[in-house]
Amino acid sequence: MSSTQAEKSVMGMIDLFHEYTGRDDKIDKPHLLTMMRENFPTSSVPDKKGRDYLANAFEKKDKNGDKKIDFSEYLSLMGDIAVDYHNQSHGAEPCSGGRQ
Repeated sequence: MSSTQAEKSVMGMIDLFHEYTGRDDKIDKPHLLTMMRENFPTSSVPDKKGRDYLANAFEKKDKNGDKKIDFSEYLSLMGDIAVDYHNQSHGAEPCSGGRQ
């Protein structure tokens, strides 16, 4: 059975998550930052207020405070990244806003 482009995209996000997780199926801060820098290089650009998007993303998404990002928190971050890329498609600067 063939997969649609949407299904392949979702599976790609899952595969990316698993590439950087530990045995507990969570991503710690060093691995999240590595994943972001390797896969979303424009996300390392400071925002308009001079804040480092990546430095702030981990703390904002780690809702339960366990110093790791679970799959749900990862999906929230991916949503913010998708919003940023969508805004860029309309002429916005990288990391110029989002729900972060």
